[in-house]
Amino acid sequence: MLRNRVVIVDDEVAVRETLTRIVRHENLLPDTYADSRTALEALAEHHDDVMLVIIDIRMPGLSGLEFMRRAATDCPDTPFIVTSGNASKKDIIQALKQGALDYFEKPFAVKEISASILKVGLLADENLKTLQVYRSLVEKRLLFRIENDISRVQPLVSALVAEIKISCRIPRSQFPGMRMGLHELIVNAIEHGNLELASELKDHHNYMDILKRRAAQPRFCARRVTVEVIIAANAFSCVISDQGPGFDWRSLPDPTDPENLFKPHGRGVIMAGNFFDEFFFNESGNQVTVRKFFKEDK
Repeated sequence: MLRNRVVIVDDEVAVRETLTRIVRHENLLPDTYADSRTALEALAEHHDDVMLVIIDIRMPGLSGLEFMRRAATDCPDTPFIVTSGNASKKDIIQALKQGALDYFEKPFAVKEISASILKVGLLADENLKTLQVYRSLVEKRLLFRIENDISRVQPLVSALVAEIKISCRIPRSQFPGMRMGLHELIVNAIEHGNLELASELKDHHNYMDILKRRAAQPRFCARRVTVEVIIAANAFSCVISDQGPGFDWRSLPDPTDPENLFKPHGRGVIMAGNFFDEFFFNESGNQVTVRKFFKEDK
């Protein structure tokens, strides 16, 4: 889809009018809002054709910084340019840390903001070309082998989701479930697979200390979790293997029974089992395979 819409969020009429003229001069479609909450709702609804958001940091009600934080959840790839006439240096630095590509102090120079919009447009065009190239993807295979370090799981999941995002024709609504499912299964392979920790230990207040001590013991420290991923345009599969003795997976609560979602232990695996289209363990229980299928674009 062509991204040619620029969302303009500012409570000053004159600023909205100026930015509208600049955006139109760049042959883009301005979408202006005086209220940041309304703009956020519109962004979530029409995110696929939004090339850029230009927002004042000091918006009344929902501030520009909070707008960016909320947009990052549902629209994580949206570029931002922030403006303000009275923002503090702390706010400006925070906006840049949150991913703003540029900052302009009011009254801003038309030439400078035009140049910044042009740069974002070139970046969007390059990203579109990359996505078009990936429409020719037949298959991509990835293989990771990680230590029993829980802190490495989230970065790994983020990397996998980034690969899936560019390679699969996957609806954005699927990403939260994808993240949750992969995270739970990899953590499960470390905790209960490689380290053989009983679920009941999670009730202890010093559980993380117990985990770290177990991971350092000679019997467990050499064990690894292997994550093998196969990505295609309309399908994703992941095989997660640990080097523990396995378990009787037949004893797992039925994931199709809603009552099991309220049980204190095993809830993450049950939720993962509900998210993926296919979910099964090997005979010994130290390897789980999940698959998700997506409709191909016509």
